[in-house]
Amino acid sequence: MIPDTEVRAGLSVLPPIASQEQFSNLIGVTKATVRGFVETDTLPHVKIGRQRFINIVKLVDDLKAGKTTFARGDYHHG
Repeated sequence: MIPDTEVRAGLSVLPPIASQEQFSNLIGVTKATVRGFVETDTLPHVKIGRQRFINIVKLVDDLKAGKTTFARGDYHHG
């Protein structure tokens, strides 16, 4: 059984959150691009201390639910 804190992606297991650098490497874009996605609330993220991490669990859940488009403000924490 897969622990709740891990998400299966193909044969690999992803962590529940990823740094912006880790996520940029995972999807093949620059860290600046990911930072822009976070700053515009285009990707789900959590703030820990002064850093914002990509919420992989939320992202995968949304993809499984059929989300195909990610736009500015989708993940606003207002």
